[in-house]
Amino acid sequence: MKYYKILIFLFVVSVHSQQHINFDENWKFVQQDITGAEQIIFNDSDWKTLSLPHDWSIEGAYDESNPMGDQCGYLPAGFGWYRKTIVVPKEWKEKQVEIAFEGVFMNSTVWANGIKLGNRPYGWISFAYDISEIAQKSDKITFTVRVDNDKQPSARWYTGSGIYSHTWIDVKNKVNIARNGVFVRTKGNKVLVTTDINNTGGSKKVKAVLRTSIVNAQGIKVVTSSEKLKIAQGEQNTIENQLVIENPKLWNPGTPYLYTLVSEVLVKGKVVDVVKTKFGVRDIKWVAESGIWINGKNIKLQGVCNHQDAGPLGAAVPDKIIRYRIQQLKNMGVNAIRTSHNPQTPIFYDICDELGMLVMDEIFDGWMKKAPEDYGGRFFDDWWKQDLTDWIKRDRNHPSVIIYSVGNETKGEIGAELVKTCHELDNTRPVTSGHSESEYMDVLGVNGHSEKKGFFDHLKEEQKGKVFIGTENTHTWQVRGYYRTKTWFRDGFPSKKQKPYALPDLTEKEVFTHDWIDELNRTNHKQIFNSSYDNAMVRVSSRLNIAQLRDIPAYAGSFRWTGHDYIGEAGYVHGGWPFKAFMGGAVDLSNFEKDLYYLYQSQWTTKPMVHILPHWTHPKVALDTEIPVWVYSNCDEVELFFNDKSLGKQKPGKEWLEMQCQWMVKWQPGTLKAVGYKNGKQITEEVIRTANAPSQIKLSVDGESLGNKKNDIVQVRVTTTDEKGEFYPYGENRTYFNVVGAGKIKALGNGSPVDVEQHVGPNNRKAFYGLTRAFIESTNANGDIALLASCILGEKKQITSNKVSIGTDVLVLRGTKPKTDIQIYYTTDGTSPTRKSTLYTNSFKVPLETTVKALIVLNGKDIQVLEERFSKKLGFTWNKNSGERIIAGEQAEDAKVTNGKVVEKDNLVRGKGYVKLNNIVGASLEWYQENDGGAGEADLFIRYSGKYNDAPGTYIKVIVNGKVVQDKLFLRNTRNTGNFWNKVKLPIQMERGANTIVLETVENKGILIDEILIN
Repeated sequence: MKYYKILIFLFVVSVHSQQHINFDENWKFVQQDITGAEQIIFNDSDWKTLSLPHDWSIEGAYDESNPMGDQCGYLPAGFGWYRKTIVVPKEWKEKQVEIAFEGVFMNSTVWANGIKLGNRPYGWISFAYDISEIAQKSDKITFTVRVDNDKQPSARWYTGSGIYSHTWIDVKNKVNIARNGVFVRTKGNKVLVTTDINNTGGSKKVKAVLRTSIVNAQGIKVVTSSEKLKIAQGEQNTIENQLVIENPKLWNPGTPYLYTLVSEVLVKGKVVDVVKTKFGVRDIKWVAESGIWINGKNIKLQGVCNHQDAGPLGAAVPDKIIRYRIQQLKNMGVNAIRTSHNPQTPIFYDICDELGMLVMDEIFDGWMKKAPEDYGGRFFDDWWKQDLTDWIKRDRNHPSVIIYSVGNETKGEIGAELVKTCHELDNTRPVTSGHSESEYMDVLGVNGHSEKKGFFDHLKEEQKGKVFIGTENTHTWQVRGYYRTKTWFRDGFPSKKQKPYALPDLTEKEVFTHDWIDELNRTNHKQIFNSSYDNAMVRVSSRLNIAQLRDIPAYAGSFRWTGHDYIGEAGYVHGGWPFKAFMGGAVDLSNFEKDLYYLYQSQWTTKPMVHILPHWTHPKVALDTEIPVWVYSNCDEVELFFNDKSLGKQKPGKEWLEMQCQWMVKWQPGTLKAVGYKNGKQITEEVIRTANAPSQIKLSVDGESLGNKKNDIVQVRVTTTDEKGEFYPYGENRTYFNVVGAGKIKALGNGSPVDVEQHVGPNNRKAFYGLTRAFIESTNANGDIALLASCILGEKKQITSNKVSIGTDVLVLRGTKPKTDIQIYYTTDGTSPTRKSTLYTNSFKVPLETTVKALIVLNGKDIQVLEERFSKKLGFTWNKNSGERIIAGEQAEDAKVTNGKVVEKDNLVRGKGYVKLNNIVGASLEWYQENDGGAGEADLFIRYSGKYNDAPGTYIKVIVNGKVVQDKLFLRNTRNTGNFWNKVKLPIQMERGANTIVLETVENKGILIDEILIN
């Protein structure tokens, strides 16, 4: 055994000229389009120096006028240039040299020494360029990358901009294994290997040996084989061989055992190339009646969909955070991720292999235009085959990847060709899509349409002999820390189109009125937060979805939309600015778990847990009001105590409405404790208490702390507490950060979908429902690092208290704690504090409309000035509870306007105003409308205003998806123009996925349009 370990070490050393070099550091960058920057001689001295991965959009400021708009999250886009010059090492001469990019969004062009290497439009693909000839002839190489993400929106969600993943230089001998040239798959204990070997050298024909070995997780070689071959100059040989592992350890989600395939090419007895490929031994069967079988075990896909971005970090997500998020989902009970709607970076798949996370690997969103400037509309026809080929060859060795998906809510005969190409490249995995040309797919994937009541009554007919997966099921919305007891349906209940399942209200009258904005200041009726009780949805609650997946044998898997919240898609559901994000995740933008997370944990995991919701701090709820207290648990029984008095035991039910234990508890300040029992014994508990006014902050680390390396990252949690250390759930005070030692602030966030402060650059962030997130990065491999956080704390509106406290906390992130002698000086009259100002010793009282400022002095040095204002006009609010809900439509002011203008108005309209179409033929409004259900008929309601003295009304043309639905739709006069509004209804046909709706004048008469509503 030791002998084999030595052999492995020797063959790595013997190929000393083979190099895989990280190329991330010391790039020059500018965010603008520049002529001539690809040339060798170019002055880039004033460009910023940075390390990759990099996303320039997330570094910018949110702005309602940014062309990314609501679809991509209101961040800046545009052009970016990267340059890097290196000296060519002598060992690169006479070698095969390539530069590789794991991900560049989007439309990148790469040059080396002014020579164009190529262009790749698709932003979610890995690619490489051969620079051997340039390296051979040059002493230096200047690499230049132009990134064009100027045309917007370039997708339906946030994309990021720039080189958002790693770059590499690969140096090999002229006889080598091709990039992605090893394909390994297993059947039983057999390992089938296909290897592509190149001869790019000067020898006309080379005799070589391919030696293929399998090494187990302990580093021991378990089997090897050798194949002789001859390779002509400029040609590629493909070698097929088979190895057998005696009694292999199998890969599955519970025990993800990995082997390493070591492929060596030998010429004249010397190893000239080595490629190591990790793989797992597993057999998968897909059965229409019972779903997925892995190694003979029936497994349900308990899945989520996730986009690329990670909130404040944008699309350039550090490897450590990718791992944290995947493990976070694993701890929730998730065993599968759909990479909606594009491939992830390579490290994502490596981590899924290691952690046992199954992957539905998705390549495309649309096969045609779905967003105004997306890949589907601009580049798909010319590039799909190259991109699909590169993607499958890159990902097909990962045991975590069990199925491919080639599209989402799109259409076209090209679907057949996509599936055929997948099969040609990899015949071991089935192909599906998110409800796109299902007749061509191996597996039936259905998005929101599968949520409709009655769908499962006819599942067998829908399947037509295929395995069925709910590729987006379910759609629920929830904001961490926000609660409502009345049920909310996105499109109302009942809804002829959506066919939602009924869900009873928790109380007859709404209990909670706490909100993010005063009702009168809402610019769009969609701009609401949604409840964390699992009672806000499109068609089906999370609990019912969990039960359906569990109980229906042919329901192979379900991928909820989504695992984590993401930036973008802020208009369709949430009404647009200041909403910047989609809040359907079980985890928020800053990686804080929502209550929903623990529902899944209670149903999908076995480690004993209990979780209480809501919190128990309700200053505006009348005493003795009954509040539904829920406990999620996977224990046999749960007992709830209030102020140490038992309220009884309950058993979590299997029926979906009884998955949570519920007690109706009369509101009084105090302590709730939930105790979980297994086999009659107490095994876990959770305690929550009523908090007083905020007066302290507490720092802690989520995940791993900082390691001894440069550019490592850590997630710091800032928790708002009262004077006793109890969590204060309405915390919204601003925390200021100062890194002591070899570190810096990478980004700040708080999980809010409406906080549009910049993530990168500022040293402060307000809390959102009691939590703030700081991402801290090491700037050196060595040295102590600590974080000082400071905050002026108090209730913004002084609901219960006018006390103000100033809190600080220091957290050691690496090494030893530094000296921290802290003094605080403050003012309450708005003036800047100095060391002559009042020394802070205890909390103090201030009236409303007061601005408190504080100076933080650390070890005799002024380091921070804090500011916090207390005012009845600021912060969270408590609205009057009318109990009414208006179903909001698509606002005219958010549409594309041609020959018209937006008029702002704050009453009588649904949003911020209306659009006045000019008195000419051809004035128009165009809306993009996403349909996450199936294709079918819908009712289009148009809210308009207009009175014409010479006619009883006017006519407009209605165009849906490029087809004229009504060439002359009559709009009858309203009582006057602007103050009275009518609605007209028209039946239309909605396609699955992307739809466009156009209203166009056909007379020289203008009309005012407020909104459209599709039901």
